[in-house]
Amino acid sequence: MSKTYSNFSKINELLDGKVSYYLDFIRGLAAILVLMEHMGSRLFVGYGYLQNPNAYVKLLYLLNLLGGPSVVVFFVLSGLFISRSVLKAIFENKWSWKSYLVSRLSRLYIVLIPALLLTCIADYFAINYFNYQRYIDDYYLNVKEFFGNLFFLQNFYVRSYGSNGPLWSLGYEFWYYMLFPLLIMMLRNQRKVIKIVCLIIALSILFVVGKRTDSYFLIWLIGTIVLFLPSIRLAKNKIFMFMSFLILCFAMILRPLVGNGRLFIDHHTDNLFFVDILIGLSMGLLIYTLLHVNTKNKENVITNKWFEKKSKLLASFSFSLYLIHYPIINLVYFWAAKNGFTGFQPNLLSVLIEIMMIVLMCMIAFLFSRITEARTNVIRTFIMSRIEMSKINKHQVKEMKSWKQ
Repeated sequence: MSKTYSNFSKINELLDGKVSYYLDFIRGLAAILVLMEHMGSRLFVGYGYLQNPNAYVKLLYLLNLLGGPSVVVFFVLSGLFISRSVLKAIFENKWSWKSYLVSRLSRLYIVLIPALLLTCIADYFAINYFNYQRYIDDYYLNVKEFFGNLFFLQNFYVRSYGSNGPLWSLGYEFWYYMLFPLLIMMLRNQRKVIKIVCLIIALSILFVVGKRTDSYFLIWLIGTIVLFLPSIRLAKNKIFMFMSFLILCFAMILRPLVGNGRLFIDHHTDNLFFVDILIGLSMGLLIYTLLHVNTKNKENVITNKWFEKKSKLLASFSFSLYLIHYPIINLVYFWAAKNGFTGFQPNLLSVLIEIMMIVLMCMIAFLFSRITEARTNVIRTFIMSRIEMSKINKHQVKEMKSWKQ
């Protein structure tokens, strides 16, 4: 057994342990931070309109700017879990493009299609009843945009559908799902023809999606790298785990400060790749320490039943929350704006309103998830059974034809 496979095998086993609850919690929290950023930008007045902001108000505004860093956290977690499933299937000689595509597409489409329809309905009401008309040039609601997002072409050939700006990251994710197994097939397959075909398809994808998407694939791969890192003595120290958490917090806070021109540069910038690399590496370090702290078996970190249940619950609707929150926020905002709302000054009451709205949005996403992503395995099983049935029927037809001949 090679050292590489041995490391992967150990990490794969550890990911089935209690550390998964921490990763579930991080995924759910990241979705809530994205929600907070988009809600905060509509709920509170702009920073320049604040009346004598104190340290608590500045902290509130900073917390409401952690959605962007949270998307980078999503990328690393995605790289960890998707590459794990691909590599596990390959190492166990169970890999097939058919089952992989069914698994990935069922996971995406069972939430994406209803989310696109919800966006269409919410934007329709915002446009026709709540003075959203003046923004229609920025948010397309046509068939081209709808199907472009359905086939993950946002960012490349179309824009994110309607007001649902967060769909941009789903375009990145899908093409990373395609790129990773292509690269692995290219490296592992012995047949030169297969290697060349995989290389051509991978290069074509990299060319089509553009430099920005290509560069963020490196961040996605940080999750893959964690799967092969051996344990070191320092990683078993809980202080090291705590320090890695603080480093991640620092990196996430650094992003909005750099983006708003408060550090290093004196103007707003969207060129945050090197900050995002730091966030990705910090997240990879935290995952690594969570996996290896005091580990002698897969029950490596201490949890309690309450934390486990809440973490699973948060993770169960995090994808739904990410895909549906913005068109709902947009609709409510324009309804409120039509009725004279211009934004809250931050105070105890407005913060409580934000908390209540976050809870309400989470409840809506949870209910939405019960009829969408909670049914993912049912859809996968149905599709695979139909594919197998189709193969059996074709085989029977061939046998009947040969028997007649």
